Amino acid sequence: MHLESERLLLPPLAPRHAAALAVVHADEEVARYIGGARLDAVGTAEQVLRFAEVWAEHGFGQSAVIERTSGALVGRCGLHPWPAWGEVELGFVLAREVQGRGYATEAATVWLDTAFGVLGLDRLTAVIHPDNGPSRALAARLGFTVHRTDVTPAGVPVLVHERLARRPGP
Repeated sequence: MHLESERLLLPPLAPRHAAALAVVHADEEVARYIGGARLDAVGTAEQVLRFAEVWAEHGFGQSAVIERTSGALVGRCGLHPWPAWGEVELGFVLAREVQGRGYATEAATVWLDTAFGVLGLDRLTAVIHPDNGPSRALAARLGFTVHRTDVTPAGVPVLVHERLARRPGP
């Protein structure tokens, strides 16, 4: 699946992206809500392999977020299934130096259109730590609302936001 936007290329996240993504994860402010110390170079490489397996199994997954102009990987965005909850999550992580440029909104909008249009999904979630104000604000701008509080399988408290597909009326 080839996804892109005006400013971004969104290829499937693959092992060739692991080193650049590890640099993004190395920023404590970026990583504190997504796994922290577990996402060193080795942990990031393992995570990227798991994301590649999701692509192979489901036909969707996490994309690398690459700036068209510079060619730099600046994060990841895409869909991820939560088998324990029977849900598919829209997730996003961006390098701090590019936050505030609208890249997360741009990448997430491409994925929303793909999820509800091409893939025909009826509902997505966004699993966000309660203290992660910027991600909660982005989820709200994207049309997500808080659906429930929960605890991840790793024991992390989260707010599960949801967005339903907008279907044409009669």
